[in-house]
Amino acid sequence: MPPSTEQLLAIARRYWPASMTAALDKANPEFVRRSKRWDEALQYIPQWHGFLAELDSLLPGFTVGDGTVPSEASFRCVAYPAKGVPMPPIPWAVVGCMSILAPVFTVYGISFEYEGRKRRAARLHLDPLPEAMSGTARLIARELGARFDVQELPQEVAAVPVPVTVQWTQPPQTTLFDALFDSEPTSVP
Repeated sequence: MPPSTEQLLAIARRYWPASMTAALDKANPEFVRRSKRWDEALQYIPQWHGFLAELDSLLPGFTVGDGTVPSEASFRCVAYPAKGVPMPPIPWAVVGCMSILAPVFTVYGISFEYEGRKRRAARLHLDPLPEAMSGTARLIARELGARFDVQELPQEVAAVPVPVTVQWTQPPQTTLFDALFDSEPTSVP
């Protein structure tokens, strides 16, 4: 069972500052705590890389990559339904995020629009995902839960507003999704 909404709100407040002014100060206590938490989480990099390798073997025909950004609060994997160098334009990807702040994860989809070979726009998809993405999302969710003993965060809890500033997202737009996973979910390599 994932932590309660109240516990997750307290976690978000512990690791993210309340205002943009505080966020811009790299000495703010929330930044210091989050940096320390990342230092602790980085000891799990070998297990994370093993997870990515396992996903790669479970998803033949896909390119599986690491989309982790240490300025956010989660390890991220990205599964693209194509292989090749250079990779052809792809219509969609599935992203799995495992929070470093709480024992929770989420999986979502992104669809892409192109102008020629250049990606022009990306659209976020949450439950229910389009049919093309759903099997891949279920597989990633199953593997995250089994390998790391984390629980999927219900979408309605992830959407709860939280009074913190995450990167450039400020209250009242900031949600638990932003604070626990990623404030720019469609930004993937």
